[in-house]
Amino acid sequence: MHAVGVDFNTGSFTHSIRFAYLKFQNQIADITTGSSLPFANTGVEINGVGSSLYVGPNLLAPQSTPQSNHEVKYDGSKIIRSHVLRYGVSFNRIQGGGFASFFGVAPRVSFQVKPASISFAAGGPFPGGSANPLNYPTQRVRYGNGLGFSTEQPALGFPAGGLGPDNRLGVYFGDSWRVKPNFTLSFGVRYDHDTGRTDSDLPADASINSFFPGWGNKVNNPSKNFAPQVGAVWDPTGSGKTVIRGGAGLFYENIIYNNVLFDRPLRLQTGAFNQTPYACGSTGYNGTPAAVPVAGGTTIIPGPDSCGTTLRIGDAIPAILKFWNQYKAGNPVDLKAPNPNYIGKQLALGLGVPLGLIGPNYKTPMSVQMNIGIEQQIRPGMVFSADYLRNVGTRSLLGVDINHVGDAKFFNLAAAQAAIAATLAGCGAASIDAAAAAQGCPGLHPAKGTKPAGSATMADFANNGLTSPSDFGQSCGQALGVPCAFAGLNPTQAAALILQPIGRSVYNAVQMKLVENVKSPMRGVQTLNFQVAYSLSRFENSGGTQVAGTAGDNDQDFVLQSADNNVPNRYFGPALLDRTHQISFGGYADVPAGFRIGLTTHFGSPQSSALDVPNSGLGAGEIFRTDFTGDGTTGDPVPGTHFGQFDRGINASNINQVINNYNSKVAEQATPAGQVLISNGLMTLSQLQALGGVAPTLATAPANQVNFSWLRALDLKVAWKHTFRERFTIEPSVGFFNLFNFANFNLPPTTMSGILTGSPGAINGTTPADNNAGFRVGNGTGVYAVGAPRQIEWGMRFTF
Repeated sequence: MHAVGVDFNTGSFTHSIRFAYLKFQNQIADITTGSSLPFANTGVEINGVGSSLYVGPNLLAPQSTPQSNHEVKYDGSKIIRSHVLRYGVSFNRIQGGGFASFFGVAPRVSFQVKPASISFAAGGPFPGGSANPLNYPTQRVRYGNGLGFSTEQPALGFPAGGLGPDNRLGVYFGDSWRVKPNFTLSFGVRYDHDTGRTDSDLPADASINSFFPGWGNKVNNPSKNFAPQVGAVWDPTGSGKTVIRGGAGLFYENIIYNNVLFDRPLRLQTGAFNQTPYACGSTGYNGTPAAVPVAGGTTIIPGPDSCGTTLRIGDAIPAILKFWNQYKAGNPVDLKAPNPNYIGKQLALGLGVPLGLIGPNYKTPMSVQMNIGIEQQIRPGMVFSADYLRNVGTRSLLGVDINHVGDAKFFNLAAAQAAIAATLAGCGAASIDAAAAAQGCPGLHPAKGTKPAGSATMADFANNGLTSPSDFGQSCGQALGVPCAFAGLNPTQAAALILQPIGRSVYNAVQMKLVENVKSPMRGVQTLNFQVAYSLSRFENSGGTQVAGTAGDNDQDFVLQSADNNVPNRYFGPALLDRTHQISFGGYADVPAGFRIGLTTHFGSPQSSALDVPNSGLGAGEIFRTDFTGDGTTGDPVPGTHFGQFDRGINASNINQVINNYNSKVAEQATPAGQVLISNGLMTLSQLQALGGVAPTLATAPANQVNFSWLRALDLKVAWKHTFRERFTIEPSVGFFNLFNFANFNLPPTTMSGILTGSPGAINGTTPADNNAGFRVGNGTGVYAVGAPRQIEWGMRFTF
């Protein structure tokens, strides 16, 4: 960073002028994560969903994301009697860009860690059985095209990938009014305006408007972001030892540049854009090959030797790498080439709108912050403070399916009747009851319970159209040749996920702090600085799904999909990073001979998770099993629960009460989609049950199921400082991170899953042994992280 500034006074005016230039770069190298498994480098990343297993190159590499920030700023003030007027203006030109080729080093192969897949892996030919990821089924494969750009604009030395520039203007005016000697009132207003954050420079898209009128209009760029603020400080005694303070203000938060990375490649007809499609298991972990687009408007599809639920990963790797090379060859680096993922082409194929497109109704995210507190000097050098804080954030982006595919309200009776008739004809059965009991009825999945093998399931009816387009990733007309019974508003399209400014978050906290800063408090101590802090808080939001327990599932600043398309804030509750209690204490002491001893300690109460009913894995027709609100999304939270409820009222000691209540009242019953079939006389509840088209039964947690745990860390550092001739200083040091070697568990991104599979790794299937094996914080890359095992760091600092 380079900066130059000038401060000067002219009478009662004070002026400050600043010029700054900031440039930084985040370079993510090609890295390989370690594993204790008997596994050799194969050129792919293998991900065990529901466990802590990641083996292979990092999905974010290679990546280089530089950013520059040029700033011109003026601040001034003037004293007029009891008023101090403050005013200023700033202008920033922020340019982002670079290269980010996700999955550019290797494809990712994923499998679900469930009893069936564990049993499948146990019989594998590769050493280690179920401990070796090569023995697991190839349920899902994701590829990168190697291009790495997300815009067509050159910037910062790259031929494309430029973000912005964001020309940010800020203007403010405020007054600090000393109403009385012991009472000061402050108030003011700020205006902010940004450009280049929302692709508002691009025109309306006629292809979107032809399928979803109005949603393809030009994205709004807000221009009325005025932010008022007010605050007061009162010394009730006039002694200067007690202060009561409070304030409130509105603040604009902007969206991160990453949102543009997902939006712009959908809007441009030409360019060399990074794409990461699923060419296997695109709508779930079903091992089904899927076509991926390449330049020239065509698609390619992997062969059966690179994908399948009965194909082991170790056997599939050669074919996976062969197809990956074919996919990259079909997408050359050509900035003028047709963009295979242009939204108009996707809509023409009935693919809907993928998550990432910013809606035309964009508004700048904002928050209202309020606080009131007291500060008291107990004695010279010792001060206690207590504050109540509240922050209400609104307008964060949530992806909502404006097409409402799978929504029980948009039911096509004729399509449902045709799907049932086609399935019965294919089974050679005269009735649904006969199909459910028939031998040899063609289907994708084996029968359940006591039904004979080969009998019809709900997936068979769904694969003839008795379902939602979400099961196929495109309209049923394109996927099946017939319309779906729950096709949504526009039956020619799949889900259309538009990012809308409707997200909300609330943070409430009581924060207390005691600070001691004294000289010579005791013999042998020259200076002591010590503080203790405690926070009682709750952070709640409506974003994401919380299914995997990673921070990205619930990051309201990132691209997130709502968990309910009809009521996007339905599951509003504690966020994944919420901690009710946080206790910190630390400080330093200067002792004789130039030594300084520093201490930092932090304790945090457990984090939280949703309780989600797992997708059954039976294939198409999931809306009949896990869509409990009828909005079209599946894998919903347990009815009656909300986000963050595990370890917030529901925990390991009583989770089985919740599960047993669900099993007795919800399991084996019809979801809203099933109720539509019943009310229209198409199926009975008993028929839905026989076909597996009802809510699944959940496995109860083991008797020794674990909770999330407290974060515990205590760090100690000892340093010695010596100066030679007042010009050269050396400071050797030794630091002990996690001095007492506390064992920490379930820190993001490696946490238990809220999906109630009943398997190890889930909040209803993890014993202490499982927890210790899968979720104990390890050394990681060797660079110390919070909660990692004890590490010692030697250092030497030179100052001259």
